Amino acid sequence: MKQTMLWYKAWRETRTRFVVIACVLTAFCLFCGLSYQRVPAPDSVIRQLANAANYSQHVYTIMYSGTAKGTFALLVMFLGLGGLLRERTHHCALFTLSLPVSRARLLATFAAVGLGELVALALLPAVLIPLFSLFVRQSYPLHEALHFSILWIGVGSLIFAASLFLASVFEGEYTAPAVCYVVFMLDAGASDWRPLRPWRLNLFQTMGDFGAMHWDAQNVVLLNDSLHWGRLSVIFMISCALLAAAVRITRKQDF
Repeated sequence: MKQTMLWYKAWRETRTRFVVIACVLTAFCLFCGLSYQRVPAPDSVIRQLANAANYSQHVYTIMYSGTAKGTFALLVMFLGLGGLLRERTHHCALFTLSLPVSRARLLATFAAVGLGELVALALLPAVLIPLFSLFVRQSYPLHEALHFSILWIGVGSLIFAASLFLASVFEGEYTAPAVCYVVFMLDAGASDWRPLRPWRLNLFQTMGDFGAMHWDAQNVVLLNDSLHWGRLSVIFMISCALLAAAVRITRKQDF
């Protein structure tokens, strides 16, 4: 019963952000499908912006290499806003600390709920894109959508963990996501430095699987190389380290 209440408390804290992100992704998926049907001519503005020769390229450009991917990464930073330090800002930390559970358990439950929501959000396009494609008499391979969902889960877990860690360090309401954003922008800039390019450290490019894609001979189906499980494992280990550090910091804080 006690653990159930902790899960419910964590869900109550994050449900608004979760629903907002889900609605934004749903809107992107709907636009992605319907905009392909509404293109009146090959030289239309939408087709030029997407630079898509076929439906697969159209989906990739809008969802997995374009605005939808960046929006997802940005909003996940807000999904990680939690912890006792943030509750102190809202003057409810003492109530939470009065619960007969440890600080580590409180934060671990919040992290578990947040990661579960992250997985659901990353899988949402894999469900909606093939579904909305039917409305415009197109098809989109489920395995292709799942390929990118796994990448979104991997990189998204790091963004979430970094945001939660920073929320355990900085007390301001929006300080953590602001610092998190700056850190990942620096990562994107530093990874473009010539000596670091072979390492492909740009996490946003990892989400889009840049450099590992090609279309088939008919220019219809996007063919991906196998997922880079080694890189995803490293990202996952860094995420776990950040979450563990957040727990350790929270244990030592005075409220």
